[in-house]
Amino acid sequence: MSSETVIGIDLSRDWLDGFCLPEKQRFRFQNSPDGHARLLEILQSMPDDLKVGFEATGGQEWALWRVLISMGINAVQLPPALIKAFACSMGKRAKTDQIDAELIARFMAFRPEAGRTLPDAKLQILRALTVRRAQMVEARKRLSAQISARRKQGVSAELEEMDSSLKAFLESQISELEHRIEGVIAEAAELSAKAELLRSILGIGPVSVAMLLAEMPELGRMTATEAAAVTGLAPMAHDSA
Repeated sequence: MSSETVIGIDLSRDWLDGFCLPEKQRFRFQNSPDGHARLLEILQSMPDDLKVGFEATGGQEWALWRVLISMGINAVQLPPALIKAFACSMGKRAKTDQIDAELIARFMAFRPEAGRTLPDAKLQILRALTVRRAQMVEARKRLSAQISARRKQGVSAELEEMDSSLKAFLESQISELEHRIEGVIAEAAELSAKAELLRSILGIGPVSVAMLLAEMPELGRMTATEAAAVTGLAPMAHDSA
């Protein structure tokens, strides 16, 4: 167990819920520049060996993460799969922002070596682009389902032109994002080298390569077993009792 001061933060679009160990102090601020400033006031009065952690939340954590690092505070991102497994090990089934913040703090105290450091600018851009592409693909999927439903109902003709225009727009956005993703990878030597290696694996295409590079920057610095654990693909034994 770590003896340093650790703070777990549960982030949402609007709020930051925190829990501090060993003091067991709780706080809540808005996830905004003003809220970040108020959080910094608290953190700057704490010991120098302070460590802050939060789950990956689809980009909600990026602004705060950059602020903390710029102020010299050790802040790391934790894979949600690890926090979920830790919660199960403690028998925690209830889920609120306050409970999640405490779980993150206790996990960091238990596993002080865990956590990802702030990626460089290229990787931050790559993550933003891959997240945006996933959103566009999901929007296209929903639109296709709606088109199919309207056709079965026999009311597609009135909206056919609008559907076609919207689908064409989504297709163009996805293509543009894929082009920009390829450009970001090509411009960064480390990303390009990893991408070339991943493409040599049978069944791994450009989309999978981009997602792996964006979401698993540790690739190349971890074992196959560690990679499987991070992604939730580690084998689970079902031995009889």
